[in-house]
Amino acid sequence: MKKRLLTISLALALSPPLVAATEIVYQPINPSFGGNPMNGSFLLQKAQSQNAHTAPDEGRSFVDRFRDALERNIINSLTRRIADGEIVEGLYDTGEYTVEVIGQPDGSVLVYITHNETGEQTVITMPSI
Repeated sequence: MKKRLLTISLALALSPPLVAATEIVYQPINPSFGGNPMNGSFLLQKAQSQNAHTAPDEGRSFVDRFRDALERNIINSLTRRIADGEIVEGLYDTGEYTVEVIGQPDGSVLVYITHNETGEQTVITMPSI
């Protein structure tokens, strides 16, 4: 009996084991990458709950916002008029920047933009159309 048990044990030890395996198939979870669309709201809620970022509270006064809006409008008006071919020569101070527009004899326009605090200057040449 011992000999038979030893033979069976030896046969089992030397025989290759039977393994059952299937093909591994990747299934994405995120609907942006082909996953189930029903996961979208769940994933968004999870991401929002983990987001610790808060927008900075600018707390700017009315005067600061008005000055910024006025500066944007001046710059917008200048760029629109120059792009339309209306040469509006002159010196414009927007507070933070000084813009100087100079028309050239060949029809081109030179725009000098100077940062008032640092003195950094940018020159833009608009060729004639």
